[in-house]
Amino acid sequence: MKIIRFLTSDPASPLDFHPDSALLLPGRPMFYPGFGDGWTVSPVMAVRINRLGKCVAVKFAGRYYDAVAPAVRLVLPGMQPEAEGELSGMDFSITHGDWAVPEEFLTAGSLEIGGVRVAIPYTLSEIDLAVSRASRLTTIKMGDILLLPLTVSDEIQLIPRSRLKAVTPAGVEVMNVKVV
Repeated sequence: MKIIRFLTSDPASPLDFHPDSALLLPGRPMFYPGFGDGWTVSPVMAVRINRLGKCVAVKFAGRYYDAVAPAVRLVLPGMQPEAEGELSGMDFSITHGDWAVPEEFLTAGSLEIGGVRVAIPYTLSEIDLAVSRASRLTTIKMGDILLLPLTVSDEIQLIPRSRLKAVTPAGVEVMNVKVV
Protein backbone atom coordinates (compact mmCIF):
# COMPACT_ATOMS: atom_id res chain seq x y z
CA MET A 1 0.00 0.00 0.00
CA LYS A 2 1.17 3.51 -0.82
CA ILE A 3 0.06 6.88 0.43
CA ILE A 4 0.34 9.51 -2.29
CA ARG A 5 -0.09 13.14 -1.17
CA PHE A 6 -0.73 16.03 -3.54
CA LEU A 7 1.06 19.12 -2.20
CA THR A 8 -1.57 21.58 -3.51
CA SER A 9 -5.17 21.31 -4.62
CA ASP A 10 -4.05 21.51 -8.26
CA PRO A 11 -4.04 17.96 -9.74
CA ALA A 12 -0.81 18.93 -11.58
CA SER A 13 0.96 19.75 -8.29
CA PRO A 14 4.04 17.90 -7.05
CA LEU A 15 3.46 14.66 -5.17
CA ASP A 16 4.90 13.30 -1.95
CA PHE A 17 4.95 9.59 -1.17
CA HIS A 18 4.49 8.25 2.37
CA PRO A 19 5.19 4.68 3.52
CA ASP A 20 2.32 2.56 4.79
CA SER A 21 3.77 2.88 8.33
CA ALA A 22 2.74 6.57 8.28
CA LEU A 23 -0.93 5.53 8.43
CA LEU A 24 -2.53 5.30 11.86
CA LEU A 25 -5.49 2.97 11.62
CA PRO A 26 -8.85 4.33 12.80
CA GLY A 27 -9.64 3.57 16.42
CA ARG A 28 -6.00 3.73 17.53
CA PRO A 29 -4.66 6.67 19.55
CA MET A 30 -2.39 9.26 17.96
CA PHE A 31 0.73 9.91 20.02
CA TYR A 32 1.83 13.50 20.36
CA PRO A 33 5.44 13.53 19.06
CA GLY A 34 8.14 13.75 21.71
CA PHE A 35 10.14 16.33 19.76
CA GLY A 36 9.25 19.83 18.57
CA ASP A 37 6.62 22.15 20.03
CA GLY A 38 3.27 23.35 18.77
CA TRP A 39 2.30 20.46 16.50
CA THR A 40 -0.69 21.06 14.26
CA VAL A 41 -2.61 18.89 11.82
CA SER A 42 -3.13 19.58 8.16
CA PRO A 43 -6.57 18.47 6.90
CA VAL A 44 -6.69 16.38 3.75
CA MET A 45 -9.25 14.32 1.91
CA ALA A 46 -8.30 10.65 1.62
CA VAL A 47 -9.32 8.83 -1.58
CA ARG A 48 -9.30 5.01 -1.40
CA ILE A 49 -8.12 3.22 -4.53
CA ASN A 50 -10.04 0.00 -5.22
CA ARG A 51 -8.30 -1.57 -8.23
CA LEU A 52 -5.00 -1.93 -10.03
CA GLY A 53 -4.20 0.65 -12.69
CA LYS A 54 -1.37 2.21 -14.65
CA CYS A 55 -1.78 5.29 -16.90
CA VAL A 56 -5.53 5.45 -16.25
CA ALA A 57 -7.36 7.84 -18.59
CA VAL A 58 -9.33 10.59 -16.85
CA LYS A 59 -12.63 9.33 -18.30
CA PHE A 60 -12.10 5.94 -16.58
CA ALA A 61 -10.57 7.20 -13.31
CA GLY A 62 -13.92 7.11 -11.46
CA ARG A 63 -13.77 3.32 -11.65
CA TYR A 64 -10.52 3.24 -9.67
CA TYR A 65 -11.73 4.67 -6.34
CA ASP A 66 -14.73 3.82 -4.23
CA ALA A 67 -14.61 5.97 -1.10
CA VAL A 68 -13.31 9.17 0.44
CA ALA A 69 -12.78 10.23 4.05
CA PRO A 70 -11.57 13.18 6.08
CA ALA A 71 -7.97 12.76 7.17
CA VAL A 72 -5.25 14.71 8.95
CA ARG A 73 -1.47 14.78 8.71
CA LEU A 74 0.89 15.92 11.48
CA VAL A 75 2.77 19.14 10.75
CA LEU A 76 5.44 20.95 12.75
CA PRO A 77 4.95 24.71 12.23
CA GLY A 78 8.04 26.70 11.36
CA MET A 79 9.74 23.77 9.71
CA GLN A 80 11.81 24.71 6.68
CA PRO A 81 10.06 23.67 3.42
CA GLU A 82 12.96 21.46 2.36
CA ALA A 83 12.82 19.64 5.71
CA GLU A 84 9.12 18.79 5.41
CA GLY A 85 10.06 15.72 3.41
CA GLU A 86 11.68 14.36 6.57
CA LEU A 87 8.23 14.09 8.14
CA SER A 88 6.89 12.10 5.17
CA GLY A 89 8.23 8.88 6.62
CA MET A 90 7.21 9.51 10.23
CA ASP A 91 5.27 6.58 11.66
CA PHE A 92 1.60 7.16 12.47
CA SER A 93 1.61 10.74 11.19
CA ILE A 94 -1.55 10.35 9.08
CA THR A 95 -4.99 9.13 10.11
CA HIS A 96 -8.39 9.13 8.45
CA GLY A 97 -12.01 9.01 9.49
CA ASP A 98 -14.98 7.02 8.24
CA TRP A 99 -15.03 6.10 4.55
CA ALA A 100 -18.01 7.46 2.61
CA VAL A 101 -19.37 7.35 -0.92
CA PRO A 102 -17.63 10.22 -2.76
CA GLU A 103 -20.87 11.95 -3.84
CA GLU A 104 -22.20 12.00 -0.26
CA PHE A 105 -18.96 13.33 1.19
CA LEU A 106 -18.55 16.08 -1.41
CA THR A 107 -22.12 17.37 -0.97
CA ALA A 108 -21.35 18.23 2.67
CA GLY A 109 -19.29 21.17 1.35
CA SER A 110 -17.34 21.56 4.59
CA LEU A 111 -16.38 19.92 7.87
CA GLU A 112 -15.39 21.11 11.29
CA ILE A 113 -12.11 19.52 12.40
CA GLY A 114 -10.81 20.34 15.85
CA GLY A 115 -13.19 23.31 16.02
CA VAL A 116 -11.93 24.81 12.74
CA ARG A 117 -14.08 25.02 9.61
CA VAL A 118 -12.54 23.14 6.68
CA ALA A 119 -13.88 23.60 3.13
CA ILE A 120 -14.15 20.65 0.74
CA PRO A 121 -13.38 22.28 -2.63
CA TYR A 122 -13.31 19.18 -4.85
CA THR A 123 -15.63 17.76 -7.49
CA LEU A 124 -15.66 14.22 -8.82
CA SER A 125 -13.93 15.38 -12.00
CA GLU A 126 -11.07 16.90 -9.95
CA ILE A 127 -10.66 13.64 -8.05
CA ASP A 128 -10.64 11.80 -11.38
CA LEU A 129 -7.82 14.08 -12.58
CA ALA A 130 -5.81 13.37 -9.43
CA VAL A 131 -6.29 9.59 -9.75
CA SER A 132 -5.29 9.72 -13.42
CA ARG A 133 -2.16 11.78 -12.67
CA ALA A 134 -1.07 9.51 -9.83
CA SER A 135 -1.52 6.46 -12.08
CA ARG A 136 0.80 7.97 -14.68
CA LEU A 137 3.64 8.28 -12.15
CA THR A 138 3.17 4.98 -10.31
CA THR A 139 1.00 1.91 -10.52
CA ILE A 140 -1.98 2.44 -8.25
CA LYS A 141 -3.14 -0.64 -6.38
CA MET A 142 -6.10 -1.71 -4.28
CA GLY A 143 -5.68 -0.14 -0.83
CA ASP A 144 -3.53 2.79 -1.94
CA ILE A 145 -4.64 6.16 -0.59
CA LEU A 146 -4.43 9.54 -2.31
CA LEU A 147 -4.38 12.61 -0.06
CA LEU A 148 -5.77 15.87 -1.45
CA PRO A 149 -5.29 19.03 0.65
CA LEU A 150 -8.34 20.79 2.08
CA THR A 151 -8.80 24.52 2.54
CA VAL A 152 -8.56 25.62 6.16
CA SER A 153 -9.38 28.97 7.76
CA ASP A 154 -7.02 28.62 10.73
CA GLU A 155 -4.40 26.22 12.13
CA ILE A 156 -5.75 23.09 13.79
CA GLN A 157 -3.81 22.55 17.00
CA LEU A 158 -2.90 19.05 18.14
CA ILE A 159 -3.53 18.99 21.88
CA PRO A 160 -2.21 16.11 24.04
CA ARG A 161 -4.78 14.25 26.14
CA SER A 162 -7.71 15.35 23.99
CA ARG A 163 -9.80 14.13 21.07
CA LEU A 164 -9.53 15.39 17.52
CA LYS A 165 -12.99 15.20 15.93
CA ALA A 166 -14.38 15.89 12.48
CA VAL A 167 -18.08 16.73 12.19
CA THR A 168 -20.24 17.40 9.12
CA PRO A 169 -22.54 20.46 8.96
CA ALA A 170 -25.43 18.06 9.76
CA GLY A 171 -23.70 17.16 13.04
CA VAL A 172 -22.53 13.68 12.02
CA GLU A 173 -19.19 12.70 13.53
CA VAL A 174 -16.94 11.26 10.80
CA MET A 175 -13.62 11.13 12.66
CA ASN A 176 -12.72 10.82 16.33
CA VAL A 177 -9.04 10.36 17.24
CA LYS A 178 -7.70 10.19 20.78
CA VAL A 179 -4.46 12.17 21.16
CA VAL A 180 -2.17 10.87 23.93
